[in-house]
Amino acid sequence: MENIKAQSLPFFYSAYNLLVRTAKRTVNSINENPPSLVECCKTLEEAQEKDRRIHIVGMGRSGKVGMLLGELLKNVGFNVSYLGKSLAKPVRTDDVVIGITGSGWTSFTINTLQKSIRRGAKILVFTGDRHSLAARLADSIILIPRGYVKEQYTSNIPVTPVSHAPLTPLGTVFEMTTMAVGMGVVMGLRDDSSVKGFNEGVNDVLRVAEMTLTNIQRNEQQLQQFISTLESYSGHSGKKIFVFGSGLDSIIASISSIRLSHLRINCKSNYDWRFRKKGDLLIGISGSGVSTSTLERIESAKSAQMKVVGLTSFPESKLAQEADICLNIEGRTEKISADLHQISNLSFLIPSFEYVAAITLDSCVAQLAMDLGISETEMKEEHANIE
Repeated sequence: MENIKAQSLPFFYSAYNLLVRTAKRTVNSINENPPSLVECCKTLEEAQEKDRRIHIVGMGRSGKVGMLLGELLKNVGFNVSYLGKSLAKPVRTDDVVIGITGSGWTSFTINTLQKSIRRGAKILVFTGDRHSLAARLADSIILIPRGYVKEQYTSNIPVTPVSHAPLTPLGTVFEMTTMAVGMGVVMGLRDDSSVKGFNEGVNDVLRVAEMTLTNIQRNEQQLQQFISTLESYSGHSGKKIFVFGSGLDSIIASISSIRLSHLRINCKSNYDWRFRKKGDLLIGISGSGVSTSTLERIESAKSAQMKVVGLTSFPESKLAQEADICLNIEGRTEKISADLHQISNLSFLIPSFEYVAAITLDSCVAQLAMDLGISETEMKEEHANIE
């Protein structure tokens, strides 16, 4: 890859590399202290053996990452509930409550953990601070890096550091790393050796991430067009962006919508779809490219003369053909929607596509922050401040 080409999107590449590199370092750190992983998996397995429930709690994007973990746990036979949601189940003795909080001090999450302890539940926490209250409340801890790292500009891709523009704003490092590690934990539960299964699962996900980056470098034009399109929506309240996916992809859509909104982009939820109009933008996410609900949403968008961007693993799929811009994201190997996958006899689906789609979109945000001159302080001003 030529240096000139790499320089065209320096913060995208730096952010993407940082997220993958941090995930790798976290995996190495967990392997240096395998008892923490083994204890985590053992706690979950014992709950399943006793027919106890797994409850998950987290706020904002951490909560969405928790939902992704919960859905994967459901797929391997666990009984899962999301605390704070309308269908949350009661916490009882010997249930397991998983708290996800980068700071370890999020008030709703802390209050929920404390109440769960009083009800006799076991506590498992994913956090970035081993000295936080959440960590002190936990029976088991998975430590995840959060915030910036000193070597954030170290990359095999030459970039020019710009101090005011964040590479990965707000909690991105923690959230994306937790997503990858959570996938590894679920794979560890499926293997006779939790450590072996964990490593195979995470390494497979990260290998796919590196393959995707190589593809992007080879065909950067689509990504440049996508970022330029997003840039035109920042600061224009009259223009709306909708991010849509089904199944696990719907969680990635929510995670990305939250971060895009911090760039003063008017991101709308699916409840607001009826307010779509000409010139709005739809980002459709489907690993298979054949998800019925996503294709229907794209058809509706095209009828309204909206712009459409697609993310899929199959550049020849129906989704790719219908989209104005299509980003090729590795990870899905079967041309079947995830929903149908779960009711078929196919092997367990490792959601590599979902992780890579998430870090790709977050890396786009990092580039946009630099292009638009939006600082992390300004992004925080757009962040929800009531938990």
